[in-house]
Amino acid sequence: MVQAVRAIYEHGSLRLLDSVELTEGEQVSITIVSERDAIRAALTDLLVSSDDADEDLNEEVLMQEIEQAFQGHPPLSETILQERREGP
Repeated sequence: MVQAVRAIYEHGSLRLLDSVELTEGEQVSITIVSERDAIRAALTDLLVSSDDADEDLNEEVLMQEIEQAFQGHPPLSETILQERREGP
């Protein structure tokens, strides 16, 4: 079973914010991804690497395409703030 859960690092320990489906004593592997790294990973698909970009890359056109893709969606910052307000 693969399950993503949120946690907060406090006083040297991780405090889970989401419930988990584990049996007592079950050993698990944990991959830690900071909120900042998760946001960077989510935005990676929107970025164009200079190695992959054409010589004629028009940044203004690219920004317009990104803005159009996000139309009708709340800003990422708004989503993050809402999740923090709602809590676990």
